[in-house]
Amino acid sequence: MTTLRYRLFECLLKISGAGRTIEKGLKRGNIPSENVPSGLRSRWSETQFQGRAVFTCAPVGHDRGRVYVHQHGGGYVVGLIGLHFAMFTKLADMAGVTIILPDYPLPPEATADDVIDWGVAHYDTILAKYGAEKVMLGGDSAGGNLALAISQKRAVETPLLLLSPWVDVFPTDLPDDTPNAEILLDAAILKVAGKRYAGSHDPKSPLISPIFAKPEDLPEVMIFTGEKDLLFAQISKFAAQMDAVGKLAKLATYGEFGHYWMFYPTPDRDSTLVELAAIIANGRPPETHSYR
Repeated sequence: MTTLRYRLFECLLKISGAGRTIEKGLKRGNIPSENVPSGLRSRWSETQFQGRAVFTCAPVGHDRGRVYVHQHGGGYVVGLIGLHFAMFTKLADMAGVTIILPDYPLPPEATADDVIDWGVAHYDTILAKYGAEKVMLGGDSAGGNLALAISQKRAVETPLLLLSPWVDVFPTDLPDDTPNAEILLDAAILKVAGKRYAGSHDPKSPLISPIFAKPEDLPEVMIFTGEKDLLFAQISKFAAQMDAVGKLAKLATYGEFGHYWMFYPTPDRDSTLVELAAIIANGRPPETHSYR
């Protein structure tokens, strides 16, 4: 059961037109990343990599010497938002882990190849600096898609952490008029964004839509998703494929929640943040093959 604060936050998102953000971004070209919220600026340092910003938050208190690289979502249309900085500041301190948020390039200035190549090149610098055994990779929504693409080009030492991952950029089994309770996503607009990102690639290319990759070629994954997410059917199918070859380290599903719910600043996510912090701290679930 969702809390009143959660429902009020959903109402605020509806009123603000958050569900049309990707559509607006497509009309403009894209929506660049937001600035780090003023109250958090002292916690995040900004560096540059190949002309793009990279944001880093070191933990306050105990530091395990580990690093988590998180690729942000936004349909390859929208950059980092304040909710990313807020949640990952909390997780850095809870986990005792340095968190890195890359501001990777977006279409139309960048092609899918450009985005993936940039992500791989940046990830290589993190591996070289910290060592593969100390680095964990993950992402939310489109960022989960990008993390899966990077992992097809570079071996990863720990399971990928995927939050509401976008595993099929042009889901033909998702009609444009699919009835759903989703606030942030629209099926038709999502397909436009996916088609634009794919560009000259077949949308069913494993690098573009990892649901079409051979599960044996992917690393282990840990997935957190809401059952009201518009992407839930595709995420569930992908999870089943990974489970069939022993590559599903964790699947956590939540019946009352939609896309991105774990970023909402409400008490509903508190236990999930504890779980995410434990995963980031250790590089894998406390108990392998644990399900919820």
